Amino acid sequence: MDLQKWNERIDAFLEEENRRIGTVMPVHRIYCQDDSDRSGGGLYNETVTDDTIGRFARALGDSNPLWSDPAYAAASPYGGLIAPPLLECCICSVFIGGRFPRLRGISVFDAGTRWERFRPIRPGDTFSARTTFAGVEEVTKPGASARILVRSHLIDLYNQRDEHVSRLTARTVIRCAAPEEDRSGGPSCLLTDGKGPAGTSPAQKGAGSEKAESSRPGQAQKAEQTDPDMERPHYTEDDLARIDENLEKQFKGIFRRGSAVRWWEDVKTGEELPDQIVGPYDESDGNSLMAAIGVANAFATKWGTLHAGRGGGIIDPQTGARRLPIDRHSSDAAARAQGHPRALVYGIHSQALLAKSVSDWMGDAGQLRSLDCRCRRPVYYGDLSIQRGRVTGTGIEDGKGLVILHMEGLRQDGVVHTEAEAVVELPSRK
Repeated sequence: MDLQKWNERIDAFLEEENRRIGTVMPVHRIYCQDDSDRSGGGLYNETVTDDTIGRFARALGDSNPLWSDPAYAAASPYGGLIAPPLLECCICSVFIGGRFPRLRGISVFDAGTRWERFRPIRPGDTFSARTTFAGVEEVTKPGASARILVRSHLIDLYNQRDEHVSRLTARTVIRCAAPEEDRSGGPSCLLTDGKGPAGTSPAQKGAGSEKAESSRPGQAQKAEQTDPDMERPHYTEDDLARIDENLEKQFKGIFRRGSAVRWWEDVKTGEELPDQIVGPYDESDGNSLMAAIGVANAFATKWGTLHAGRGGGIIDPQTGARRLPIDRHSSDAAARAQGHPRALVYGIHSQALLAKSVSDWMGDAGQLRSLDCRCRRPVYYGDLSIQRGRVTGTGIEDGKGLVILHMEGLRQDGVVHTEAEAVVELPSRK
């Protein structure tokens, strides 16, 4: 296909898709074994329980008693247990499918979600969801060979009292490789310049050529066996001692503001949040998140999922059997079958860890109004993630004191894998 025809197909795709803006898409329980249209995503846990909250908090390594101790929570401004920020990922799917341009070389991955919560989520709340198609936007950088599109959906969650609790703006990147592009390489532009810092460790060289989060169904790729990222990083005793010290502080709540009120008037622009380190990421960390969400399938229902994909999935190189593509988040072998060097950390996990850092900083009396996340680079099993943040502004809106935070998640090599802008409401002495 020549370049003109390629561009025409993408232009036609954008025009056709954006005619559908405002379309409400069906959302059904994910576990119903039927042929219901789930183009609007699926509900994982319609009812939130103490256990739903507890499992999600543990998946973040979050020991905050506001999520787990009824006596402590009863004395808080909320008068009882509430859910941590981003628990919405346990209620519904935020990775919404859709159509693609009729082209070869299409890659798709999670671009990050804007999370907004308007009221607390409590044990016993039951939810319904409505997904609305919000269109496709082109964000290609000047001079780039590939064209980068971002598809957005609005997911609104309502509780049993029909109160609007949350709005999630779920975004998916569609990367269209140019006809002449060498498809053995990774993305040429993914909203970043792809440059890593000086002194990048051997285990992370080539960060600028990482593959996209997932390939189009049926397009399995083979990773180069000489890729230096194939092996998980090894850490020195000094590294591990530093990680252990930070994790101990998190576990004991030293970074957590807790019941001590953080007043809006006391916050200064430029103030930094303490670094919170997690990792090295391994199977128990990923399995903990999946246990909280409850999205996994096994045996016959897994077969049904693969069968619905008309022969989709990936081939296990050892057994020869088909596996779900989502296994790239738990198995190095499954990830390599899709062109990745190692198993990939869930993007939602990285986003939720930034939310935890904000929550610890703001204290019980604060409210995380929104967290607008952008997934920049992959995090692999064996990597660390350092959550870091700073205050970039303060203001008053409708009499409420607001604080703006810029948050980053960094790998051990200094590469930023996730960015976010947080809006926090804090109490005012006035």
